[in-house]
Amino acid sequence: MLKRFRACAIGLFTLLAVLGMSHAQTAAPAAAKPRHILMWKASSPTTTVYLLGSIHAGTRDMYPLPQAIETAFASSKALAVEINIKNVNQAQLLQLVQQYGMYGSDDSLSKHLPKETADALNDFGSKHGLPAIALERMKPWVASITVLALALQQAGEDPALGIDKHFLDEVKQAQRIEELESADFQLKLFSSATEQEQVELLNSTLKQAGKTKELFGKMQEAYLSGDTDTLLKAVQQENDGPKSLMKKLIDDRNVTMTEHISGFLKGKEPYFVVVGAGHIIGDKGIVKLLQDKGYKVELVPTEAN
Repeated sequence: MLKRFRACAIGLFTLLAVLGMSHAQTAAPAAAKPRHILMWKASSPTTTVYLLGSIHAGTRDMYPLPQAIETAFASSKALAVEINIKNVNQAQLLQLVQQYGMYGSDDSLSKHLPKETADALNDFGSKHGLPAIALERMKPWVASITVLALALQQAGEDPALGIDKHFLDEVKQAQRIEELESADFQLKLFSSATEQEQVELLNSTLKQAGKTKELFGKMQEAYLSGDTDTLLKAVQQENDGPKSLMKKLIDDRNVTMTEHISGFLKGKEPYFVVVGAGHIIGDKGIVKLLQDKGYKVELVPTEAN
């Protein structure tokens, strides 16, 4: 298990998608339930870009998605995602994790954690079959991701059933996949956090670990029903880490991803963009940033019964 976690630490959620690829099956069709997943259409004089928020881990009953969403995807020439997890070289990824997220032989995690945090981590590990020695080489941000991944897995949320993974699996030969970021970029972003920020992130993750099923359940319900306010609150609650780090992980990345999408809108090909839902909604989300740039961005009806 430890090797799998180390090899999959791309980022807070893309990590989870890679994890799920090794053991989960493709989502089986299920009876459609009433839902209104939020999808936006950004328009320019030359093309259209669809924006769909993703939750990066899910359950089978999330599928099938509304036909309007699948039709928009099928009509697009390119799928843009944060990272193409299907194209990740596991050996190279492990090297990056070791480079950015692991201590050398003369250092260890326990030397950098306050007693309260160390005790909470040991308690989590004893309850979830993760011995403290398995985490000793990890820096706090990698330990935080490991805790989250295990909590999600044991809560029944499967990264292989995430929305972005679903569309990566659906790409046709005539379509191409583009990345808005890279594994190296995301790993550097986490590793650039100060030690205090990393410890605060680990503290926050440990405090929420016992509520993972409840929190993700609320997020999934809000996502499927198109309840933006509840979804935003759930995302904010989940991202309850140090504000300085959250700004780099969410707000600053929103700006960069918006620039990429603006570039798509200046071209002629229709795009289908799938990124974490927390990046799209809210006052500092991609939809608002595109509107501020003067683009027309409107909700697409996606009701499915």
